[in-house]
Amino acid sequence: MIKAVETEVWGTGGNQGYNPPPIPYVFTKVPNTRLIGKGIRTNRGEQRAWRAPNHPQACFLTMAALEDAAAALKMDALQFFLKNVSLTDRAEVYTEELNKAAELIGYHQKAHLRGDPKPGPVKRGLGIAMHTWGGRGHPSECDVTIHPDGAVEAKLGSQDLGTGTRTVIRMIVAETLGLPLDAVDVRLGKNDYPRSGASGGSTTIGGVSVSSRKAATEALNALLSTVAPRLGTGADNLEATAGVIRQADNPGNKIPWKEACRLLGATPITKRGVNNPGESQAAHLIDQGVGGVQMADVSVDVETGVVTMNEMVAVQDCGLIINLKTAESQVFGALIMGITYSLYEEAVYDSFTGRMLNADMEFYRLAGIKDVGSLKVHMMTGEGYDERGVIGLGEPPVISPGAAISNAVANALGLRVPELPLTPDRVLTALQKGGKLV
Repeated sequence: MIKAVETEVWGTGGNQGYNPPPIPYVFTKVPNTRLIGKGIRTNRGEQRAWRAPNHPQACFLTMAALEDAAAALKMDALQFFLKNVSLTDRAEVYTEELNKAAELIGYHQKAHLRGDPKPGPVKRGLGIAMHTWGGRGHPSECDVTIHPDGAVEAKLGSQDLGTGTRTVIRMIVAETLGLPLDAVDVRLGKNDYPRSGASGGSTTIGGVSVSSRKAATEALNALLSTVAPRLGTGADNLEATAGVIRQADNPGNKIPWKEACRLLGATPITKRGVNNPGESQAAHLIDQGVGGVQMADVSVDVETGVVTMNEMVAVQDCGLIINLKTAESQVFGALIMGITYSLYEEAVYDSFTGRMLNADMEFYRLAGIKDVGSLKVHMMTGEGYDERGVIGLGEPPVISPGAAISNAVANALGLRVPELPLTPDRVLTALQKGGKLV
């Protein structure tokens, strides 16, 4: 069991301030910790937020230290993580995720202690990393309008950056009203629409899911009150499903959606739903605090220094998942982004002038489809997860790749390549220096 962690970190925010990464990362219950962070101002542009600010660095430094400790003890890395998982805030969740990731990647069939003992220049290794994030939904307001012709609109001043926000809002409103997806028109991104928070910090889906659900529910309740006299029952005894409004205890007593909407006359119904994050969390509509485990399988050619991705596995929880396909897509994208920053992506600066030396994007390499290997994603759902409510997913899965891939390279070579990205020249230099910086 880990008893103490002592860390001294140097870092830079360019010409602005600097906050050291939170170390030890995830393993926050280590009984004795000491972190000294030193910020160094440099003659270059100030730091900017990148997906999961400060977490990839914290993850890399902590998970590398954990696997280095396991290697020094000649202990299997997975067993070392499991032995110390009680030092995390969500031990049961991380244990389940560690075991699931091991199953998906075939850990017990492939694992070996640090240093691939097989002959030949190509060495293979596995690496592990764990991460966390907040992800509570932002404040959001949404107007849902039901028109007399049966058309439905949802309006809110949010935005869709290509992450499926429109799809999620459409799903929530359509399901609430018992309509098909194409029956709902989602309108985003105008100043005269109701206020909704910016996309950042993995807060969008949590915010808009609550506001759109509340607005749709209030609009439906108003419509049910209008329809109740026609069906001869109370509004509380009505439900909307499959394009009709019907009596819950007598489904044969029903009216088609459009006919029901015509009862509104010339006046549409518009209701506003509001997400207050604190209240919504107390009601278990949203939550914060997620975790994930990733494992990487790499091959490293000790003659050329080239690192090849064989496989990457991500196991992730994010509370109640509204759309599994888009949630998985977020994680797949994060894995590709993570592999890119781990192996290729680098801005090169002149150490004296602070000027960027990358001439253009041709000299800023990104991973292509042949560079990422096989990717597997497993979302944690069901009891213990769904009832927490919606939690953001944008940031967390991009945190662990650097640590997991670096650990896999160390497991393959028998020594640590101490920098990212893990370019061939850095791998060869580390081999020459025995894994030391100097």
